[in-house]
Amino acid sequence: MTSALTETGVCNMALDILHEGPILSIEDDEPNARRFKRNFDALRDAFLAAHPWNFAVSRANLAASADAPFFGWDHKYLLPGDCLRLLPLKEGGLFDGANIAHEVENGYILTDAPAPLKIRYVRRVAELGLWSPLAVTAFASFLAANLAHAVTGKASYAQFASGRFDNELKRARRIDGLQGSLERADTNDVIAVRG
Repeated sequence: MTSALTETGVCNMALDILHEGPILSIEDDEPNARRFKRNFDALRDAFLAAHPWNFAVSRANLAASADAPFFGWDHKYLLPGDCLRLLPLKEGGLFDGANIAHEVENGYILTDAPAPLKIRYVRRVAELGLWSPLAVTAFASFLAANLAHAVTGKASYAQFASGRFDNELKRARRIDGLQGSLERADTNDVIAVRG
């Protein structure tokens, strides 16, 4: 699903939403290009971490660290370097496996579960050509919403971009969620909701 989509192209999609002229490159030394360059990576990672996008979910088998936690847990596992968000920890890494008690602390997973620890996580995907088309349009709206006031100087454009982002995000999440099986609720999850 790769395409020639670039950071500059996504920034220009955001500028189109704001009714602003395009930039030639995110590397240019002009105000809007500098704003987008300065914020792009952080906003991309925040956008990705907010939802388990199918294109960004990855799996790993983690070896236990040689150093055990000082107290509370038997093992600790270093999170992968591209991990933006750990998804629910399940026995065997299975979609419908039982929940595994754990904490995430300082880049490590602390748990009593033995190695190897199978995890699913949302990873950093810098290559925009790997993204789903709806995620790209939602991300362009997210950029517009976050930079609208700085780019346009108008609060009304910030409100408009924020509303557009909400709509684009709902649509992208809904379509993304339709791919694959729905996760079954764990009995403990149902009890927690009722309690």
